[in-house]
Amino acid sequence: MAGDAPILTGIGRRCVLERPSLVRGARWAVLTPNKPEYGRLAGALSGDAALDPADGDRALLAVAESFRDEGGAGPAIVQKGATDLLCDGTQLLECAEPGCLKRCGGQGDVLAGSIATLLGWAKAAERSGRLPAGGAPPPPLASF
Repeated sequence: MAGDAPILTGIGRRCVLERPSLVRGARWAVLTPNKPEYGRLAGALSGDAALDPADGDRALLAVAESFRDEGGAGPAIVQKGATDLLCDGTQLLECAEPGCLKRCGGQGDVLAGSIATLLGWAKAAERSGRLPAGGAPPPPLASF
């Protein structure tokens, strides 16, 4: 999976909880957990029993770092909320743009589809040698 660009929602995240190795080192993967799912990820993967998912930045960095391989690659995580936090284990981005006042079902699916589209374009640019070197990693940028 390390060369693919999967966006993991719903049941995919449950599989990751059971087998974190599925996305460990997958630098093109993006996890988009909602608040309860993120809490389960933080509790299961942080390796720190005292780490509370409510710790925000610190918890998200710890969770993202737990997915990194020896070479430093790992998936990006989008922690959805009033202020979205995005992390790939090396950098933390914050998106405080206001969303709609009334949430409806399926918004997470639209987000995942948008991220997948942007990642697909970035992956095609990388394959053709048009992805700028030294820039920010595509997964956090596609998730912003």
